[in-house]
Amino acid sequence: MENSLKKIVYDLCIPGLRNAQGPNWLNLMSFLHQSITNLGHNVEVQEWSDAQGRTYKNFIVRFNGQKKGTYIIGAHYDTFQDTPGADDNASAVAVLLGILSRLSPDENLEYSWEFVFYACEEPPFFGTDEMGSWKHSSSVDAASIICMICLEMVGYFSDEPNSQDYPFAPLKWIYGSKGNYIMGVSNQKSKSEASKIIKKLQEIRPNFYRKLIPPFTFSGLDWSDHSSYWRNDIPAIMLTDTAMFRNQNYHTDKDLPETLNYEKMALFTNDLIQMIKTL
Repeated sequence: MENSLKKIVYDLCIPGLRNAQGPNWLNLMSFLHQSITNLGHNVEVQEWSDAQGRTYKNFIVRFNGQKKGTYIIGAHYDTFQDTPGADDNASAVAVLLGILSRLSPDENLEYSWEFVFYACEEPPFFGTDEMGSWKHSSSVDAASIICMICLEMVGYFSDEPNSQDYPFAPLKWIYGSKGNYIMGVSNQKSKSEASKIIKKLQEIRPNFYRKLIPPFTFSGLDWSDHSSYWRNDIPAIMLTDTAMFRNQNYHTDKDLPETLNYEKMALFTNDLIQMIKTL
């Protein structure tokens, strides 16, 4: 798993390749579509265009479950401007592809699942109705969705003391000063379903997953695709290495494949596979 995740990240991290407003955008979407179909899965394409006629696509893989209710798990594949975007967000795209590589198209799952690769998360799209996640969240039956799981920057880890920062200093006393875990971030409206997901992951690997569901909202809590689902009253949780609170390469040309920890990414991928099969 480590080697396959690493190859995906390196393939995706050509500077400028994943800029949604850049010259390579159509080639990138074609490459990603083919990467998913090469794993043997059928892909549904959700497509739209902007005022200039530029095309954007979400790629969706569906699994039908035995019971009513659907989980969504997704990650955005675009980058901030021309940055290579290894952690942000090739790491999460690689994890999604890694999961799909281990699930057969007719996998026997208890609930239905949708895997979504989102276009247009980064500025100038972020926070607007042009986000890929907004297009998808607005197209589903909200009442049928159990929870959305957003993968946002999941590849950067450090065991060094004081490698982890927080939006509020007291949180360091709760979660520690080492950036060696995945944080589950959610809001009060999603607390019940989000807590179930984190509990399941903690049962698999207790010390690797932590939960932040504060009683109030603050800047940074909604900085990814899960916010689109919150806006449509759908429970959602973000699983993240905490982005700029740990990774100083965030949104720079130093966000390179060699800075990621593929061993921990592989553990995370395998944990998600186990969770999906047993949730």
